[in-house]
Amino acid sequence: MKYPSEGGYQPGDTWELYVGPDKRIEEIVYIRGAANPPHHVTGIYAGYKKAGPLLISTDHPGTADGKSFRITIADVSVKLTGSDKWIDAQ
Repeated sequence: MKYPSEGGYQPGDTWELYVGPDKRIEEIVYIRGAANPPHHVTGIYAGYKKAGPLLISTDHPGTADGKSFRITIADVSVKLTGSDKWIDAQ
């Protein structure tokens, strides 16, 4: 997806989303159209855990302008409509 140079969410920005054969997101690439950094960000979707009916990626290693970063999501749980119990991601 690429936003036009005029208008849009972030003019000139490009987002690439890669989905595997299992229909899970594998990777996302962001290329900034504006002059301010970061200009190129790549993130991997890994560490999938099931929380109730949802499948959530909890580990996101990647690079931002060539520098490594990692986003980790911990303590994920969901509460289904009509229930008073939380279901922890496994």
